[in-house]
Amino acid sequence: MKILIITPFFPYARVAHASGKFIYEIIKGLSKKYDIHLFSRIEPYEMRFVKEMDAFCKDIILYKFKTPKDSNPFRSFLIILSYLIFAIKANRIIQNGNYDLVHVEHTQTGILLRKFKNTTMILLAHDVITKPAERRYSFSRGTFKRAIGWLKWQITKIIEVYISKKYDIILTLSQVDKDILLRLVPDIKISVMPFPFEVCDYQYNVERAEDITLFVGAINRDVNQDAVIYFYKEVFPFIRKEVPDVKFYIVGNNPPENIRSLAANDPNVIVTGYVESLTPYYQRATVFVSPILIGGGIIAKNLNAMANGLPVVTTSIGNEGIEAIPDREILIADTPEEFAKKVIILLNDKDIRSKIGKAGKRFVKEKFDLKQVIDKIDRVWESNKSDLH
Repeated sequence: MKILIITPFFPYARVAHASGKFIYEIIKGLSKKYDIHLFSRIEPYEMRFVKEMDAFCKDIILYKFKTPKDSNPFRSFLIILSYLIFAIKANRIIQNGNYDLVHVEHTQTGILLRKFKNTTMILLAHDVITKPAERRYSFSRGTFKRAIGWLKWQITKIIEVYISKKYDIILTLSQVDKDILLRLVPDIKISVMPFPFEVCDYQYNVERAEDITLFVGAINRDVNQDAVIYFYKEVFPFIRKEVPDVKFYIVGNNPPENIRSLAANDPNVIVTGYVESLTPYYQRATVFVSPILIGGGIIAKNLNAMANGLPVVTTSIGNEGIEAIPDREILIADTPEEFAKKVIILLNDKDIRSKIGKAGKRFVKEKFDLKQVIDKIDRVWESNKSDLH
């Protein structure tokens, strides 16, 4: 079967973006069974990883795009424009490629993507985009900001409905997202596809450092910047009163100036920027902090930490879709004081953090097993392939 995968994030083994890692595992796991063709946006620095994907893909077509570093309205315009150009190019590729099935990554990719009658179209919706838009509206303050937030939410809802109707089946990462989409578009076919993770069974005992809090994520994304700033300004001061030597590691791609300045002005904050491997940070850290205030889809960074046996403190939003048991497999806190309290407990009690870390790791292994997810993707592709070729 001839499969075309369309993704705005180039997949490779060490990709920093969680969705890029997801599609990498899908391609790697199913490339022996299917003829996989890949069309992807790619950042200039990622070109060195193309040969890595040649081993799994029959053909790779690339659209080069360099994401602007500065955060401003023009940057947002360029990113939106890149998605539009990407979709137009994808239409031509689908039209001329005679594919049995087209697998599309991310809802935003489908803005200008056409529905082709002779090709099965599947969307993997990493985020239900209406959910974060609604939350931004609910958090906005002031009449003008709330009016703008409400308008953006309504427009996002219209766009999501329009895009969703183009596909034969939509895959969501959680039951929560599935329920939201079904309320918006009751007549579409949806299946839940858990985010896959390989649990890290280290062959040696990991000796974690003391008093290190860790946050991981693409720091150029506003939701991650908001989380970092919230933790540093609202939560970290409470922790420092009890644990004066505590360190806050911020690990992730493209940190903007407002994040880099935290480290410049505070020796207890370390901002790494891009790293080749997250494993050493997951192994060394004491507690993983994930104060997500606005989220969509599933918070993969929390699962990644849990898969590494690192105890996680997050918000109720951060546990959506994951559905780990609070105080057993994960710790939940929705106020700064409560968040700090739970981090302090883990920093001060090795037995409790070991217990939470082991339970979280076991939970990920049981619910988000990589092989089970790959097998489910295989079944979805097989059952939905086009019979018109």
